[in-house]
Amino acid sequence: MTTTAATSRRRLPTGTVTFLFTDVEGSTRLVQAAADRWPALLEAHDRLLREAITGSGGVVVKTEGDGFFAAFGSAVAAVAAATAIQRALIAHHWPEGFAPKVRIGVHTGLGLLGGDDYVGIDVHRAARITAAAHGGQVVLSEPTVALVERDLPDGVALRDLGRHRLKDLSQAESIYQLDIDGLETEFPELRTLDAVPNNLPLQVTSFVGRRAESARVRELLETSRVVTVTGTGGTGKTRLALQVGAEIGGRFRDGVFFVDLAPVHDADLVPSQVLRALGDSSSPGNRTPRDALLERIAEREVLLILDNFEQVIAAAPVVADLVAASPRSRFLVTSRGPLRIAAEHELPLEPMLLPDAPDPASLEGSDAVALFIDRAVAVRPDFRVTDDNAAAVSELVRGLDGLPLAIELVASRVRLLPVPEILARLDYASPGTGAVDLPERQRTIEGAIAWSHDLLDAPVQALFARLGVFAGGADLEQIEAVCGDVGVDILSGLAELVDQGLLRQVAAPGGRARFRTLHVIREVALVKLEASGTSTEVHRRHLEAYVAWADELVPHFMGEDRKVWLDRFDVDHDNVRTALDWAAVHGETDLALRLAASSWRFWQSRGHLQEGKSRLQTVVSLAGGEPASRAAALEALGGVYWWQGEIDRCVAPYREALAIQRELGDPAAIANAIYNAAIGEAVAANRTGDPDEGPPPDVVKGEVYALFDEGEAIYRRLGDENGLGNIVWGRGIAVSDLDDDVQRALDLFHESIDHYRRAGNEFGMGWGMFEVAIFSARLDDIDTSSDYLVQGLELFARHHDVSAIVLFLALASALANLSADEERGARLAGAARGLRNASGTNIVDHEITRIRGLALDELDPSRLDLQPLYREGMSMGLEEAVAYALGRDVSDVPGL
Repeated sequence: MTTTAATSRRRLPTGTVTFLFTDVEGSTRLVQAAADRWPALLEAHDRLLREAITGSGGVVVKTEGDGFFAAFGSAVAAVAAATAIQRALIAHHWPEGFAPKVRIGVHTGLGLLGGDDYVGIDVHRAARITAAAHGGQVVLSEPTVALVERDLPDGVALRDLGRHRLKDLSQAESIYQLDIDGLETEFPELRTLDAVPNNLPLQVTSFVGRRAESARVRELLETSRVVTVTGTGGTGKTRLALQVGAEIGGRFRDGVFFVDLAPVHDADLVPSQVLRALGDSSSPGNRTPRDALLERIAEREVLLILDNFEQVIAAAPVVADLVAASPRSRFLVTSRGPLRIAAEHELPLEPMLLPDAPDPASLEGSDAVALFIDRAVAVRPDFRVTDDNAAAVSELVRGLDGLPLAIELVASRVRLLPVPEILARLDYASPGTGAVDLPERQRTIEGAIAWSHDLLDAPVQALFARLGVFAGGADLEQIEAVCGDVGVDILSGLAELVDQGLLRQVAAPGGRARFRTLHVIREVALVKLEASGTSTEVHRRHLEAYVAWADELVPHFMGEDRKVWLDRFDVDHDNVRTALDWAAVHGETDLALRLAASSWRFWQSRGHLQEGKSRLQTVVSLAGGEPASRAAALEALGGVYWWQGEIDRCVAPYREALAIQRELGDPAAIANAIYNAAIGEAVAANRTGDPDEGPPPDVVKGEVYALFDEGEAIYRRLGDENGLGNIVWGRGIAVSDLDDDVQRALDLFHESIDHYRRAGNEFGMGWGMFEVAIFSARLDDIDTSSDYLVQGLELFARHHDVSAIVLFLALASALANLSADEERGARLAGAARGLRNASGTNIVDHEITRIRGLALDELDPSRLDLQPLYREGMSMGLEEAVAYALGRDVSDVPGL
């Protein structure tokens, strides 16, 4: 829906409020017939309705398509508005054949606000009353009639239409019609459940959200004989099916019938259960129930809802027979998995839509939040989403994965605690207890999951428990490594879990098969894993699997396809975190060192430097571990310090790593450690020296250059172009910092690019380009600097290397300022600062200040005229900032 400008919370009435809904009958047909004339027709319709509503003192809360939702502080005013709308529509001159027929429903109830919208049962009731009406008709609820019957507009009378069950499946309501002099007063029977035979059970709560899903089910039933709604326990399959049945049941001549299969465990009993739901005897004399059912339904036109089919899946052929026997009927099935019959169209029901951001405005469009608010208001009428609790509400529904049952269970706690306290205390494996009149399986998440879990064989139950160790899902390769000995074929076991709604197949980079459980289901799986006595063994296998996996990915983090490999790591980052956490607590030092060392380039490239520092500091503080593993982790820690601009701190781990590698004796490892140690010593010496005392002592320079000489000699013997690129790049930094030889440094950076290009190291090439751009600017060659800036930024944008992009944006800002384009410089400075703050990339201070006299990504506080532009830059996302720096649209930047 579109929220209008008139819906500020201050203007919406509260307390006793009268709600008015409108809808154009047959609007789809009208739109198609009107074609290009429809916009003008809709504009006239909207103007007439808005004038009538506001002219009667109402507030337009929302519009959706041709429908209006308005609120009034007075029931009399609402009835006056409804009367005015119908009279205005009749009086208006419409093109022949194109006069819209508008149905209107009016209901008075409690006006509860959730954010800037109304929530609660009375809003839903008003909408359902409207849905029962016909075009040109105005219908009112009994509470509204009680307030207006002695104060009706002139020429208006009330007509009692009797009691009707609305399409919200609640108890019967008394409905009245407004008879307006001069307008049509005779209409067909109301579109309510009473219009057709049905046995749909009453529901004590309103149907919230799922508008798209409901529409999709209705659409599928137009063309498919069998629609099976599948999904995890607690996703709301039954409630959706009932709502669809209530809304379209009137289309079926012989009615809509609900068959509850929850109590049935024997597939042979399904025909008897269906006969009972249809109102027939389940003991049909000498015929079998199956034969009697097929005969009974053959000539009928019904919508049959078969609920909880998963535990009687062997009865799927019965449904196939029903399809063949009753060609005019439709069958709506809910199940954890599909029936796998020819006529079936499966519709997986995903968890509810989650909010994009934690602010109140962003929560408004989320079905998950709407459900939480509705159920919270039911137990605490004064509940509101405010600036103080919006973030907690967002985090809560996200932590519950948008699972409706979990949300409803947690919402019941609002009666006792504010949302932030609920969030702090929440156990995701046991989020709450539902109402006592719910089925046992729906009173807790454990109950909903147990309903599926208990249908599984023991080996598949063991597989389910083991899958709990995976955070955020896993590829088939990792699942086989961790769960391969549970006594069942892994693919078959996964298929069973998917069919029971306990596991989901999700998209993964590269089109690989990937599976994940919802967060709340994973928590239950972990509880079962702990109870099995195999938790330690399974967690260690998970750790080993991801150590081996990370070792496989690391060699690809520098090459042409590095984005592909970084993306793969990103997908499993939560698994790496989980494995490192477990390793640190359980003393698995060597595996922890190896995994953290393999992860650091990902942390650096994708803006997780603060996390990387924390994790590497933790693992190097652990006792034990192989010397080679410790050296690798120390080099990684030194690298993180470097990128965070803590140059002084990188020297000690680099020195220790070099000492270890010399003892181990691997030439390539020694040369790499030499490169790190030499560059760390060079830059740290320059940063700690007093500028007034001249360059650092010759002894420091001698040690640094001796290290570079030694490393170069090793790499030349090995024929290692990448290593030579590192050495040459490092020399460039050293001659700049220790000798202030800008031209020599520039020549070395050009040379490093050649080495990196021959080695296929795009990461190194990009950094060579960055330094060429920096040092060209220092020599006042702005054209060359700009050319290399573009080349390097394009390269790293394609890699989605966040840390690199931060530096290039800061450089772009500096070059804009050198070119006297202060506005562009301010925006780019803000963009660099925003992404720098998010990623922790503080090496930018050291690198860009090589261009003397430029204030990098800070802004002169006195330049108030540039402050808005700086803030504008800070609000840019990565893609937008890169495109702006390159002067292009986002769609024109490869990789974005």
